[in-house]
Amino acid sequence: MPSFYAILKFFFHFTLKCYFRKIEVIGIEQVPTDSPLLITPNHQNAFLDAFLVGTFSPVPLHFLTRSDVFTWWSRPIMKLVNMMPIYRIRDGYSKLSENEVIFKTCEEIFQKRKSILMFAEGNHGEHHYLRSITKGAARLALQSQLMIEDELKIVPVGLNYFDHQASNTKVIIVFGKPITVSEFVESYKKSSGVGLNSLKDEITDGMKSTLIIPEHTEDYEALKNTVFQKTNQDLPFHVLRKLKANDRIVLPKTRSKHLIAKVLNPIPFLVIWKVLNGVKDIVFHSSLKFSIGLILFPIWWMVVFLILNGLFGIIPAVIVVLLMILSLLVSYRWLK
Repeated sequence: MPSFYAILKFFFHFTLKCYFRKIEVIGIEQVPTDSPLLITPNHQNAFLDAFLVGTFSPVPLHFLTRSDVFTWWSRPIMKLVNMMPIYRIRDGYSKLSENEVIFKTCEEIFQKRKSILMFAEGNHGEHHYLRSITKGAARLALQSQLMIEDELKIVPVGLNYFDHQASNTKVIIVFGKPITVSEFVESYKKSSGVGLNSLKDEITDGMKSTLIIPEHTEDYEALKNTVFQKTNQDLPFHVLRKLKANDRIVLPKTRSKHLIAKVLNPIPFLVIWKVLNGVKDIVFHSSLKFSIGLILFPIWWMVVFLILNGLFGIIPAVIVVLLMILSLLVSYRWLK
């Protein structure tokens, strides 16, 4: 019988492909499936990043997640989907000591040849380039390698969104070349600072190789506008990486208004619009749209079905609800 994680992964595989115009996955063949892994993606789009990497990773993942999302009601759900809290300085110095317990749990997971996802940048940001990464991933990897028998690998991952807020756009997920942690152990034993920095630099280089725009340069804005335009969405990753600022005429971005879908599903779209207007951190917008839609649209369809069934009978109710669902699928999955 499939596990809850497997069922959830299948569900997100379908819904994410409906939400995005196209999801391209590169380099998955070089991800080891027979050794413990630390997956280190960049972090540009709140919890949508974890959905994407977790869904398209070739191995099941445990997730290190910011501690403030663990509440009395969410903790059981988080545990069910393999999420563990990680504490940061902003959570208070007294809380940092609790990371030792989490790191010990991570060692046990690695010992079982299982895999963990950790966002190396430490927080989210909407920039396409790699921001400075913390030492957390390198520290976890080296401390764990000292305690386990198998060779731990770090797999850098790049999430390349053509638009951080809009649906019906393309995202490219790139799995980079694995980094062998044991190669840094001797350096770490001699000098923990040197060993940590060496591995941190290696992770940084690996992550940059998975991004279309790896660094923040003076012409970043012009390069971003050149690369991430709608007309470029069918270009392969290696071609996009070679583009230079102003290589092509920058066209204004056009977004589908999804008119028919909105007319037939007014309440879910209105609620999403109201919620997004109240959220100042736009990095959360796409994640919220996706997550609210997963819950709200089925509820809306059920309510409409019950009302129409009571007024006109089951056949008209089924026809109308099917039209609602079809309009959404056509708009977001096939009308691309």
